[in-house]
Amino acid sequence: MFFVFEGGLALSTGYLLALLFAARDLRRRAAAAPAARSESCLRFLVLIPAHDEEDGIRATLASLASCRYPGERGRAVVIADNCTDLTAERAREAGAEVWERHSSSARRGKGFALIWALQRLQADRGGFDAVVILDADCLVSPNMLSAMDARMRRGACAVQVRYVVDNPDASHASALRYAAFALMDTVRPMGKQRLGLSCGLFGTGMAFTAELLERAPWTATGLVEDGEYHMRLVDAGGRAEFASEAWISSAMPVSFGKGSDQQARWEQGKLQLIRRWSPRLLSTGLARRDIVRVHAGLEQLVPPQSLIAAGSAGSALAGLLLGSKRLFSLSLATLTAQIVFVLAGLQLVRAPAQVYCALLAAPALIAGKLVLYVRLLSGRGPKSWVRTSRS
Repeated sequence: MFFVFEGGLALSTGYLLALLFAARDLRRRAAAAPAARSESCLRFLVLIPAHDEEDGIRATLASLASCRYPGERGRAVVIADNCTDLTAERAREAGAEVWERHSSSARRGKGFALIWALQRLQADRGGFDAVVILDADCLVSPNMLSAMDARMRRGACAVQVRYVVDNPDASHASALRYAAFALMDTVRPMGKQRLGLSCGLFGTGMAFTAELLERAPWTATGLVEDGEYHMRLVDAGGRAEFASEAWISSAMPVSFGKGSDQQARWEQGKLQLIRRWSPRLLSTGLARRDIVRVHAGLEQLVPPQSLIAAGSAGSALAGLLLGSKRLFSLSLATLTAQIVFVLAGLQLVRAPAQVYCALLAAPALIAGKLVLYVRLLSGRGPKSWVRTSRS
């Protein structure tokens, strides 16, 4: 039993190393490639769902306005979703178009807000070529829209940019989240892009062509609506492409406790995706010999870093207690490979020094995640979307 368990962790770590090597190759190819000529002219409509975001909405809009992109080809719409503060007023003061939405408590959350707004846009089909979804607490790189434009001009129907943490120096908690985002939302999707797979969607900093949204309308309202729509996109025969040269950023909670609700929602949502989508994508992918579908179904089964570390450490201890040198050696090899993935991945993204120092606090984070997984498996996970506390 221990060998089967540790074998699964070893395979997962081997997969992560393969993505790391592919990501490094993509970085080398990008550095050697000539700069693309800017002939941007796609008309982007940027949807910004906002629930009680009066403190940060103006910074987000100012960042978006600083994009190096023709102003007449971009239009920003803030969805003031069931707000109880001055979000709508602050957005109008910043020059944005504002749509105010009021609904019953059963239909609240980002997924429902996007459905409402995208349905409203159906009457304006000729007014845009693609829709960008941006969270109201994010800043964007000046080249975000031009990077999306370049990918879509080459045939992409969905584009995702890097999602980075902009306050790694605030605390050990935010530094560790920087590391987690760097590995999950930069290194892994870079590798997937290099291998021709679908990079995934991160909920913000993502763009979809109008044709895609007409062919596969947004209906995702689950705990991880971005992951849900990504599964539907792949199931429909599409893939999301990764624009690693552009980014969006936001501040993360500065304590482990403040981010616990968000972590619980992500992990519970992932379990829901596995139950609903993994068997379907695996079966259709194998039947059609489609590696993109097969990969999307299998990747949901890759454990998070905390479980790989805790599981391999436990297997190594079991190997010592049982006198099994093979189990101990396999567990030690898995842990070593995981360390290589983490350190080399952080080096690839040029992580600041404080992130490496924060890795010393990783055992506390792992312990907290294990408690979270026990709570989720016992059926005490979140049932609906809850706004994350801001720093």
